[in-house]
Amino acid sequence: MTAAPAETTVKGGWYTVVMMAVVVMLAQVDRNVISLMVQPMKRDLGLSDTEVSLLIGLAFSLTYTIMGVPISRIADRGFRKPVVAASLAIWSSATALCGLAQNFWQLFLGRAVIGGAESASSPASLSMIADVIPRHKLPRAYAIYNAGFLAGASIALGVGGLLLGMLAGMEPIVVPGIGVIRDWQVVFMILGLPGLLVSVLIMLTVPEPQRRAGHKAQGYPLKEVIGFLVANRAMHVPMLAGSLLNSIQSFGTLAWIPAFYERTYGWGPSVAGPLLGMVNMGAALAGLFGGAWLAEWIGKRRDDANLRVMFLANLLCIPFLVAGPLMPTPWLALGVSAIGGAIAAMGGAGYNSALQLSTPNAMRGQINALYLFCIAAIGGTLGPLLIALLTDFVAGAEEDLRYVLVGFRLVLAPIDCFLIWLAVRPYGKAYRDRIEAGD
Repeated sequence: MTAAPAETTVKGGWYTVVMMAVVVMLAQVDRNVISLMVQPMKRDLGLSDTEVSLLIGLAFSLTYTIMGVPISRIADRGFRKPVVAASLAIWSSATALCGLAQNFWQLFLGRAVIGGAESASSPASLSMIADVIPRHKLPRAYAIYNAGFLAGASIALGVGGLLLGMLAGMEPIVVPGIGVIRDWQVVFMILGLPGLLVSVLIMLTVPEPQRRAGHKAQGYPLKEVIGFLVANRAMHVPMLAGSLLNSIQSFGTLAWIPAFYERTYGWGPSVAGPLLGMVNMGAALAGLFGGAWLAEWIGKRRDDANLRVMFLANLLCIPFLVAGPLMPTPWLALGVSAIGGAIAAMGGAGYNSALQLSTPNAMRGQINALYLFCIAAIGGTLGPLLIALLTDFVAGAEEDLRYVLVGFRLVLAPIDCFLIWLAVRPYGKAYRDRIEAGD
């Protein structure tokens, strides 16, 4: 194993990590709360499962795809903090405005603005963290960051469900010139507002990190980024493909799990949302920090520790995530799925650390954006859409959603594990190369 040069935590580094975790938490709240609105949107707007899946996936991912890489180029040239703050303000405003939507296309537009703005934030955030925390502590830093990611998804279900329950008796409000505002639309408005305050706090309190050694001030053009990926294709092709398949499963399940509990067990959003939020958050936090500790412990002995932990997490969670939807009671489904979710979460910190530690400093924003394009844009579109299409046209009945979720996982999960395994050894070499280059 190659010894890494000594590094110290930049002053305010852990504060930066926490604030970036808050940003990604708000992103996940604003992105995922719509999954609680499946049945109300179908009822009030006359939508099919497929149309709902387009709002959850394609509407968001279309602009995420277009905007992510160009804006990450700006971040790589030294404007990471303003990119994060501005994108947060834009998507928060768009979330609140979704509460005024009266039809499919108005919601589609709002979701498109959210997707375009969110595409700018994560690449810059991940790059900032890598410059303020020593490489041997990055797994725990990315565990905190991913805790924000997973907490946001849980808060979307928990707080969103509570708000829907509190507003359940609300009479629809007719607003002249806009239309009818219902309870689920008010939830969008409430959840969109906190991000505006946090964006101001970031601009006032978070410093722009100084690049570590090896920084190329003008950044790298896309041609050089692609050349780097091609030169390191032994790692990036299987890692990217495996991560994409994993994201298709994750986003697909996340989008439809509230509907699964309602259709299978009769738990509506006000019941399933808070329970899913609390249980998923607890399981995810345990898995994230357990996985970060494991990656750091193995990392004292192996250069490929980060991806090795990701492989183990993806493999060991399969039996639990397959069995969960088949349980005879909602409580058993919740418990078994929580165990699987905790194991799956163990790979998150290792994945983020591996990508930063195998990438040149001033290239991280663009490579993060390329990966997030595949994971969030393609995976975020295909996951919800494929499950909807299989439910509408193969299963043929809403109550058979549970079998679609099981089959989906059984087919894709073993393939994604095999692909990540192929990337483990090449990642160890890429990690050593970056240490030698001073990155």
